[in-house]
Amino acid sequence: MRRFFNKHQGCLGCLGLGLALVFCVGTLTFAIDRVCYTGLSQRLPIYPNAEVRLRRHNMFSEFGMGNTAITLYSPDDPAVVRQWYGRQTGEYIRGTMDNGGMIDRLALRIAQGDWDVTRDESGTGSLIILFGTCAN
Repeated sequence: MRRFFNKHQGCLGCLGLGLALVFCVGTLTFAIDRVCYTGLSQRLPIYPNAEVRLRRHNMFSEFGMGNTAITLYSPDDPAVVRQWYGRQTGEYIRGTMDNGGMIDRLALRIAQGDWDVTRDESGTGSLIILFGTCAN
């Protein structure tokens, strides 16, 4: 057995390094995905009692790394919905800048979110589009 390890020491070392690299990259990727989720899920909250019409993301999870797009419908007037989103996102950003921890501040730096509210094509209610991108 000892002869086997002496003979293949270089191969086993490369295998060990490869496994360590895969583990480190996987852990880092998972950590960044969770930081993205923390930031974007708070920066782009789902409007209360809104109906989800479409959800799309191109990486591991919604509001994680990559791009996320969500379309919502609310019977509320667009002006009311815009005011709510303005207040929510403003409070989140101010609160994070003033009192946020390291993870929250990192999320604010690497995650970008935007929202748009228009009148629904039916003429009543609001169409809400949330778009977030992180660590692209």
